[in-house]
Amino acid sequence: MQPGQTAPSRLMPENGAASRPGRVRTPDAGELLEARIAQLWFWEGFYSRSAVDLTRHFHPEPLQVTDLDLLAFDLNPQLTPRKYIGEVKSGTGKSAPKALDRLIWLRGLRGLVDAESGELTIATPPSERVREVARSLGLVAQSVHDFERREREAVGGFGDCGAHGVTALELKIRVWSICREDPELERAFGFLRSGVWFLEPFTAVKQIIEILRRMARRWDSKLHDDESLALRWILAEGVSILTLNLVIIAGLSLTLERPLFSQFVGERLAEGLIPMTQMRRISDSIDKYVNGVLSAANVPADIRTNAIGAFLPEPPDWAEPLAEVTWRMGRSAIQARSLPRQIDLLVHERITRDREVAERTASRIGLERHDTARLRNLLAAFLRGCEACPDVVNDALTYAVPVHGATKDERPAASGQLTLLPEPLPPDVDPKVQPEPNE
Repeated sequence: MQPGQTAPSRLMPENGAASRPGRVRTPDAGELLEARIAQLWFWEGFYSRSAVDLTRHFHPEPLQVTDLDLLAFDLNPQLTPRKYIGEVKSGTGKSAPKALDRLIWLRGLRGLVDAESGELTIATPPSERVREVARSLGLVAQSVHDFERREREAVGGFGDCGAHGVTALELKIRVWSICREDPELERAFGFLRSGVWFLEPFTAVKQIIEILRRMARRWDSKLHDDESLALRWILAEGVSILTLNLVIIAGLSLTLERPLFSQFVGERLAEGLIPMTQMRRISDSIDKYVNGVLSAANVPADIRTNAIGAFLPEPPDWAEPLAEVTWRMGRSAIQARSLPRQIDLLVHERITRDREVAERTASRIGLERHDTARLRNLLAAFLRGCEACPDVVNDALTYAVPVHGATKDERPAASGQLTLLPEPLPPDVDPKVQPEPNE
């Protein structure tokens, strides 16, 4: 199924209200609350999103559950992802869903999307009995009041930045109204809002890079129109989700030697719907048949040799650079664990919102660290090699961030570009981006 072929859920304007760019609906109270909770989860340490479309993923089967209100990932020290989901019900009327019913509903969704746990947020305080049932199901139940207390403690004055907050939600809705007018943009938007979250990381990376390549060919820094806004959002979201998947792949390198990891990455990237082990058996059978036909036709031996393996799928030309960059991420696992959230905030501030990251915000999330800058440069180098890095993306990743508390003269200059080399970089490869002493 191609992303974007089914009718989207709530981001689709109601009654055609936003059938043309410029006429954009206002988010409802439930969406605003979901966006605020996703923002809370982000500042509590998760990589989080709200309103992840399920209808596209399960198309053409009808589904009463249109989307996941909340989806989040947490990476452990071995860079293994754990998935969490959330359900938000802000209504207080007699027809409002009952807490126990929503817990059972959420438990079913948790199994459907293979999540570790889930969180239910309802308007009225859940009883102790409801909280006990939630714990027994591996879930958490809270009231809106509980959420607001957590929000004050965790978010504080750091709200409404990056991919999170009320203005980010309004911007996403506006981008969707623009993308609906362009089939290619619509497919890209739909994929990043739905299909990508249900793919294993290698397949996700392949499809995201293809989207970034397409958007890079369309990008023109001289334009500042609706299409430019949509391209900015898609590029930022694509780079953000790509980083999450690259770090997950980096975790797979921790138990493999370098040559074996390259072989593993190449095989996984070459796979399609059929696993590589099965493809090898099919290819071997075809080789035997073709060799027999060529031998019967008295074809020279060198030609028969060259025909061996012709039907075995080949990985993309960027397979080895991907193995290299993820291997290096794996060697800096402590820092790579935070990288998806750091890149998420950075690219959505610089690309989507077209503004610099606030100094306090950069300091809180660790963007000003030298080891973070090194990994950002690696990511930019990989994307340049894939021809998926227009200037707006390259600048967002490679320019230094403001340092909180430093004077203007003490702030670092742009970190510049980094060439992805076949061997691990020595510590002094870039004098502007030095690793921490304990690396």
